[in-house]
Amino acid sequence: MRLGLVNSNVVRRIGLSGFTLIEILLVLALLSLLVSLFIAGASNMFRSQEKTMDDIFWQAVQAARLQAVESDLDVELRYDEKKNQLRWGAGGTAGNLAWPGKSLEFLPTEKRDTILIGGQLTDTGKLSVVKFFADGSVENFRAQLTGSDGHISRLEIDPWTCAPIVRKQL
Repeated sequence: MRLGLVNSNVVRRIGLSGFTLIEILLVLALLSLLVSLFIAGASNMFRSQEKTMDDIFWQAVQAARLQAVESDLDVELRYDEKKNQLRWGAGGTAGNLAWPGKSLEFLPTEKRDTILIGGQLTDTGKLSVVKFFADGSVENFRAQLTGSDGHISRLEIDPWTCAPIVRKQL
């Protein structure tokens, strides 16, 4: 009798000690979800993202401003159409960045002359250089960026902080 009792306990333990098929499938589904999220996040993190025209422009503006403040000299920023580069410098030191777009124009803020070209309003009356001063300010200007696809965007720069000015679109 005792032998039969031991056998029934062994049978009960064997039946209760495994996982059901639903539990195994649920764990596999959760693991595959976590792995797919990890792979997507890791690929986004390691993917080298191409810099846009705006990114290059702001990088050049900040570099010219920093050089002006550190060197205590006025620094000029210009767009070289032949080499398609943004160049800045003063006092024998200079920097440059390749321009990814079609063109870049520095425009005065006081004069708002625009003409209609190809269905887009285009500003006229450009500046050849923009000066950054040793106190961290810049002369008042706007920038008109033209992408390689012909898309035109305009940026306004705060003359005291060199930060973008965002205006509400009507």
